[in-house]
Amino acid sequence: MENPEQDSQEQQRTHILVAVTKSSKKGYPNPSKRSRAALEWILENIVRHNVDRFNLQILHVQYPNASDEEYEDGVNMLEYFEFECHKIGAAYVAWIAQGPDPKIVICNEVERLNADLLVMGTGKLGSIRRFFNRIRGESASAFCLKYAECPVITVSEKATKRHIALQELRQTSSM
Repeated sequence: MENPEQDSQEQQRTHILVAVTKSSKKGYPNPSKRSRAALEWILENIVRHNVDRFNLQILHVQYPNASDEEYEDGVNMLEYFEFECHKIGAAYVAWIAQGPDPKIVICNEVERLNADLLVMGTGKLGSIRRFFNRIRGESASAFCLKYAECPVITVSEKATKRHIALQELRQTSSM
């Protein structure tokens, strides 16, 4: 039997889709620095202060022909994000979607889930990566900034480090 009060609370929550990826180092199924920075930033700056108000949806995109080992690596990587959400008691759902182009899959998931906010990690690209992005097309974060049907926050690892340093400075000055 459904609980109408529980359904009402679920609808009032802000649904935040966090797009994550694993590290590009071969054989390294841990989250990328950019993905960790994005989740840490959203948890620290928005979710932690009112956990009951948010529902986190953590999405990892893999290519359709991914091997079983790559799929397992993705599942193992998602455990990191689940643990971080669990530590502060945030509601979350994590899953792997497949598609030939991650940026299109992310925008499709935003639309399908009717997400209120999309959060992605981003970083400074070196000249070689910028060159290849011009050939391949836009980065996932640049594409989603243009085409996602909700507001998009991009978080750089540098911004997260700066935020942590400011917090530590405030704590030491208040002692």
